Amino acid sequence: MTNTAFIEAMPKVELNVFLEGAIQTQTLLMLADHNEISETLKRYETWVSLINEPDYARVYEIARMASSWLKQPDDLTRIVYDVATSLAKQNVRYAEMSVNPALFSDMNLSFEDFLVAINDGRDRAQRAWGIELAWVFIIPREEPRRADELARWATTAAARRGGVVALGVSGDEASQPIGQFERAFKSAEKKDVARVARIREKGAKGAESILKAIEILNPTRLIDAWGADESPDTLTALVDNDITMVVSPTRAVKQGWVATVADYPLRKLYDSGISLVLGSDMPTFYHTSLNGEYLAAVEQCGLLQEELENLALNAVRSSMLDADAKAEMVKSFEQAYAELKLEPVEAEEPAS
Repeated sequence: MTNTAFIEAMPKVELNVFLEGAIQTQTLLMLADHNEISETLKRYETWVSLINEPDYARVYEIARMASSWLKQPDDLTRIVYDVATSLAKQNVRYAEMSVNPALFSDMNLSFEDFLVAINDGRDRAQRAWGIELAWVFIIPREEPRRADELARWATTAAARRGGVVALGVSGDEASQPIGQFERAFKSAEKKDVARVARIREKGAKGAESILKAIEILNPTRLIDAWGADESPDTLTALVDNDITMVVSPTRAVKQGWVATVADYPLRKLYDSGISLVLGSDMPTFYHTSLNGEYLAAVEQCGLLQEELENLALNAVRSSMLDADAKAEMVKSFEQAYAELKLEPVEAEEPAS
């Protein structure tokens, strides 16, 4: 079995996909047309071009603009269904999808109504494709004043019943220091709600920023954490605090941190003993997918199929599923991987 066929067939869990960065372009443009965005938005065609070929220094700005083209609760339902369908077609069985309610504030929905809209899409996808979704409610780093409000909502019984499993922070890291979100994260921790933080500052301050985030936020999961491989103290802190690190090498290339995926320190991170997981992040903007990240890990970073299995199982174990569900999923995944290995081995098609 080729690497491509193996990856396409293996069941997986996705822990790092952002709804606003995963909206299918065709769906987004259809909704924009339905909502007459081109008639009211200056430079509409320029924004469409940026969605197709982003300026990655402006990726959060582009995501905010694209999200503003959704005007009705049914629009939210549709994009959730489409993103879930795309994940299901990659053999993703369970996903924890990050959503930033602030991006859709023009709809004037209460948190309850927002949750109803996205869960309508979630439920439709589960019935149609069998994929399960849960939500990570994201605080936009550019809007720290919303942190306490989002933390209060994400920790309610209604949020938990609606599938909210974590509170997160993401966005332009130059806008606000991480300490602005300490109170919100402490509130979530007291309510036993998981915490997710995107930390990625490049260069000498990368590891320093990660350690600071660990100290202040006590996160359950870190996204990107660029520079962790350069600091033994940081790797030790990740292991000792049982913090999962979720990475997308394609994002690192698009952001200019490395020249190619082969330059990404995936092997070093894997061998360090941390709980390492691959995610697609904003697959529409970064022109990637979870399957694509797995394939790049093998073909460009030198990981073996068995090591891909470990990454996939790390995602299960690091999820917010309950212990019984995790154990059952790990068992079913391991059985599926063993069966895939019994398939005949085929040579990869030569590159054209």
